[in-house]
Amino acid sequence: MKETSVTKKVLMKIILGEISPLEDKDFLESDLTRSLFQQQWDAGYAAETGYRPDYRKLFEKIRAKTHSEDSEKSISTKFFIKEIDRLREKNRLLSLRYRMWLGIAASLIFLFCIASFVFLNRTSLLQKTVTESIAPNGQKSQLVLADGTKVYLNSGTILRYDNLFGKQNREIELAGEAYFEVARNEKNPFIIVTSDVEVRVLGTKFNVMAYPDDPSIETTVTEGTVSVKERTGEQSLIITANQKASYTKIKKTLVSSVVNPVTFTGWKENILYFDNENFENVISKLERWYNVSIHLEGKDSIDDRFTLTVKNESLKEVLDLISLTTPLRYKIQDDDVTISYKK
Repeated sequence: MKETSVTKKVLMKIILGEISPLEDKDFLESDLTRSLFQQQWDAGYAAETGYRPDYRKLFEKIRAKTHSEDSEKSISTKFFIKEIDRLREKNRLLSLRYRMWLGIAASLIFLFCIASFVFLNRTSLLQKTVTESIAPNGQKSQLVLADGTKVYLNSGTILRYDNLFGKQNREIELAGEAYFEVARNEKNPFIIVTSDVEVRVLGTKFNVMAYPDDPSIETTVTEGTVSVKERTGEQSLIITANQKASYTKIKKTLVSSVVNPVTFTGWKENILYFDNENFENVISKLERWYNVSIHLEGKDSIDDRFTLTVKNESLKEVLDLISLTTPLRYKIQDDDVTISYKK
C-alpha cells in the first residue's frame, strides 16, 4: 500500500474498525502514520463527529485483528500503546492547563471589572462638578438636597455644591438668602460657606442672609443650635433659637442678639418684613423682591428708618406707604425706578 493513499479519514475508519486492517503492516510504523495520528489528535476529528473514542480500547480491537499472534511483542503494538499513553497524558495535561488558564482568565476578567469600576468611580469623584441652584430677582424656589435637607431660596440667591455632597461632605456655598431645614447627621456636619463667615450645624432650622452687596451677614435660628465662625479670623459664636448672629463686613465684628425669627424668615411665606431698617436696606430688599433697579436722587442717603410689612402689595403701593412718612417722590418705568428725595 502506498503512503499517499493513507488519509486521516482512512486512519479513523481503521481505528474505529469500520474497514479491514491494512495488509501493509509497515504502515503502522511509518512517519506518515505518526503524523496523521498526531494531526488527528490535534485537529479533534472525533470532536467534529461528536464522538470521542477510547483509543486504548480501539487499539486493542485493531491489535486483535492485525496482530493475533505475538501482538504484545510487535513493534507496532508497542508503538501504538506508547503513543496512546502519551496522547492520553497530553490530553490530561491540556485539560488541567485549560481549566487552570480558564480560572486565571476568569479571575483576571473579574479583577479587571473591579478595577474598572473603582477607577471610573474614583475618576468621577476626582472630576469635581458643581451644581448651582438659582432664584432670580423677583422669584423664590425650593429644593431638597441629597442628604434630605430642605432649602428655601429667596430672590437673588445662588446656592452651589459639588458632586461629593452627601457622599464625603455636606458643604455648600451661599450668595444670597436661604432658609434651611437640615437633616440631622452627627457624623457629618452641614456647613454653609459665605463670603466672610462659615455656618456649621448638625441638624436644625435657621436662616442665613449673605448677599454680596449687603454690609452684613445675618444668621437667625428658629430651632436647635448653630455655630457661626469668621472665615479669616478667630471670632465665633454659638447661637440657639430666637437668636441672631450679625457679622459686619467693614468692622469685622461678630455679635449676637435676641430677635423674633419670623421677622427674618417671613419671606419664604411671601411676607417681607422691615423692622427699624435704614433706607439703604429697604431699597436693596425691594429691588430683589420686585426685580427692579432703584436709583436715588437728591440725597446720597436717607437717615430715616422703616418698620412695615409687605404681603401682596405692589411696588407702587409700598412706595406710596413709605412716602407717607418720608418726603420723597418716585417714578416707575418698566423695571427701572427713580426715587427723588424732597429737600
